[in-house]
Amino acid sequence: MAIEKSNDPTAFVDFELTGWRENIAGYDDAFGSVSRQTVDETLDAANVRAGMRVLDVCTGPGMLAEGAINRGAEAVGLDFSDAVVALAKTRVPAGEFRQGNAQDLPFPNESFDAVVCGYGVMHVPEPEIAMREMRRVVRPSGRIAISVWDSTTPNNAFGMLYAAVSAHGSLDVPLPHGPNFFQFGNEDSMAAALSEIGFSNVKSHVFGQVWHVKSAAEILQAIRAGTVRARALLAAQSDAVVDEILNFIEGSISGLGDPAHGFDIPLPAVIGSGSKP
Repeated sequence: MAIEKSNDPTAFVDFELTGWRENIAGYDDAFGSVSRQTVDETLDAANVRAGMRVLDVCTGPGMLAEGAINRGAEAVGLDFSDAVVALAKTRVPAGEFRQGNAQDLPFPNESFDAVVCGYGVMHVPEPEIAMREMRRVVRPSGRIAISVWDSTTPNNAFGMLYAAVSAHGSLDVPLPHGPNFFQFGNEDSMAAALSEIGFSNVKSHVFGQVWHVKSAAEILQAIRAGTVRARALLAAQSDAVVDEILNFIEGSISGLGDPAHGFDIPLPAVIGSGSKP
């Protein structure tokens, strides 16, 4: 499998770093209730147990690190943003968090029993390098587990947004070039990528999750407050197009609930894992 990468890594990283400095708290508020649903499933995929030393790459608010600590493991979380690291330290005071590059992990070879990465590989310019770094720092027979947003489930939240923009606006907006956000967003592509990196006993599955929202407007507000590339895509549309996007999403979610009780929006994950031979 050819793993996509950015053709301008410096611009891509600068764009992502600026965005997450501004939006990490918004991400936690908007999508944290969904991302936390993935924690135990991801830790299980990596066989995280008490007494292990675990690395959480692209740690964000420290959800996976916190989950590992709750299992009795020692957890180290790493993220490229100082603001993200500061938030993780506040949210998970029992964890060890540091700023660093997922594509150049500041750890010796084979220094962790397991490595996890929750929704992070979509935000690095060269995911293959990041995955190879995860393989480098995990011990032989140790497992890594990665989660991304699923691209195949009908009416999933991100799919709805991109479909709405495609139908009523433009996906061709001037953003720094990045890898396809959904390149690992199905079981086959995730498994193929992990096999390409050299992991054995590779597994990949879709994990169902639900995002409860009150309205389509709440979805758009979450995109604005808690994402980077999707926020920029939305900001590039005219006000008239945004109104059309809102109407599109309202129609898409109409069968998933009602205004009085809210809407249960599918937002599943693809979780892939593998062992270091």
